This record gives sequence, C-alpha cells and structure tokens, in this order.
Amino acid sequence: MDNNKDYLYVDSSKDSQQTKFKVSKTSKIEYLINEKKYSKALTLIDESLKNDSDQYYYFKAIIYDKQEDYEKSINFFNKIKNQSEIKLLKSKVLYKRAKISYFPALEYEKALELINEALNTIPENQDPSEYYFLKGEILEALKDFIGAKKAYLIAYKEFEKLKEFEKQIEYLKNTDDTLINITGGYYYNFTPTNGMIVNLVKEPENEHDSDAIAVYLDKEKIGYVANSEYTLMDKVKSASKLKNQISDNTSAEILFVYLDEYTIARIIF
Repeated sequence: MDNNKDYLYVDSSKDSQQTKFKVSKTSKIEYLINEKKYSKALTLIDESLKNDSDQYYYFKAIIYDKQEDYEKSINFFNKIKNQSEIKLLKSKVLYKRAKISYFPALEYEKALELINEALNTIPENQDPSEYYFLKGEILEALKDFIGAKKAYLIAYKEFEKLKEFEKQIEYLKNTDDTLINITGGYYYNFTPTNGMIVNLVKEPENEHDSDAIAVYLDKEKIGYVANSEYTLMDKVKSASKLKNQISDNTSAEILFVYLDEYTIARIIF
C-alpha cells in the first residue's frame, strides 16, 4: 500500500479479480463518515481542509448532523458561502432540530422559529409537506388553530380547501351579520350543509338552561344555539345574548363549518 496520506486505498472485486484504486482525501472523509468514524473524519478535516473553507464547513456540518448535534451543524452550514448548494441539507437539519430538540421539550416558540426557517430554506423544487405538517403540530400546541389548519391543508395539498378556509376567515373578520354556532348536531345525527335554512325556538322551560334556543330543520330538532364558553368564538353570539333579540319565528342560514368544529349560521331577521 502506498504511504501517501493524501489517498485511501480500497479493495474492490469483480469476477474474482482483485483491483485497487485510490481516492482523494475528500472521498476518504466521506468514507470515514459512512463508517461512522466521526472522530477520525474530524481530525482529517482539520488537517487537510482548512484552506478550503466551504468544504471544511460542509463536512463539519454533515458530521454534527449525524451526531444529532443540530445546533453545531446549522452553525457550520451558515458559514458556507455558496448557500444555494446546501439549502436542502440545511433545511433538513433545521427540521430535525425543531422536531427532535425543541418540540418534544415543549419549547414551541423555538420550534416554530426553526420550522419557519426550514420552510424559507428548502429549495422550491422540493416537497415541503413534511415540514408543514410539523408546523401544524407546533401551531396546534400553541393553540393557534387557524394557523395550524392552514399548515395542515398545505401539507395535504388541499389547496382548494385552503382558499375556502381563507374566505371563511375573511368573512368572519369583516361581517356585520349576527352569527351563531349550532351545537349538538352529533347527538341529533345531523350533518350541516351550506345554505340550509333552520328555525330557532326558545326553550325557557329547559331544565338545564333557561336561555336555551333549540334549532330545528323543518320540524326536527337538530341542535342548539351555543351558550357556553367552550362552544363560543369571536363574532358568534350566545343564546343568552340572542334570546331577547329574536322572536319565535326567527330563522338562520347555515354558512359553513369552521375549523371542523363550529357550525356557523347567520340570523335572518
């Protein structure tokens, strides 16, 4: 074997014939990394690549990523001058740092910062679905259910539903309509459909809530106007606040189901 330290000799066999070939130090570093000989690889990097800063930082970043030291890995990726060539690798490390280091530790704000950076880093020709799914989980943990819903829809590539959801958000933000949330549909086996006209009937004798307002489709009860903090949201009026504003002949139009939870209807006066 040649003693020249610039090369690594590797045996290769084909048709029972032994051949030898030599590869550069860069390939030797890759070989050591693949063999999980990280200490030897780091030593060789320090000895041979200091004059090639991008290569030096690149291999350091790769090794620290494999050692799950994502902070150091990202720091070395950030030092590389030609960022366009390492965007995908860098985005993956940012993703792993968010998912493995911070999300399980309940450090959601830091995890969100990292996943946003990963999404800004990943090349446009790569599929970011996995990143958006993690972002949805983080936002859900932060109780940002609107942001989480958007992230999940992007992750599942449901872009038409995303457009519709954004229209719902805009409507709720700007409308002057009087809105209610219809609850209890599950117990009455009711599936809401946009455009349905329902009737509101006050139930002052209701033993559970004297402010209760029942909701009927034709002559069949399908739920109640929401009247507790757990079933209310911004822009929606409670049964208690609504009961003195409506008559027994008041109707409402079902508009949409919001956040897979709230059946939103507008009062028809």
